[in-house]
Amino acid sequence: MSNDTLLANINRNNIHPPPEIEEVLNFFNSKKHMRDYNRCHAYMIFRYSVTKECKRIGEFNVTLIRKAADHLWKNSTTQEKSEYVNLGQRKENL
Repeated sequence: MSNDTLLANINRNNIHPPPEIEEVLNFFNSKKHMRDYNRCHAYMIFRYSVTKECKRIGEFNVTLIRKAADHLWKNSTTQEKSEYVNLGQRKENL
């Protein structure tokens, strides 16, 4: 699947709003070998959401998913990004 096709198939409603805090905690707690997994920032959570959506539509190519996440993040509104920032701060404070 090309990057343009992937972007066309992604349902942004499955990315915005971000996942619940419990789902984020489960994801980061399962990543024992992830470097500095205690640090959690907005883009990491956003990429998790994009990856989950890409897998739902059958795309598993890590490079394409990263490019799609980069594009979607750059084109997200300030409000959409702030929801992920707030979620990252909530995770950090737990």
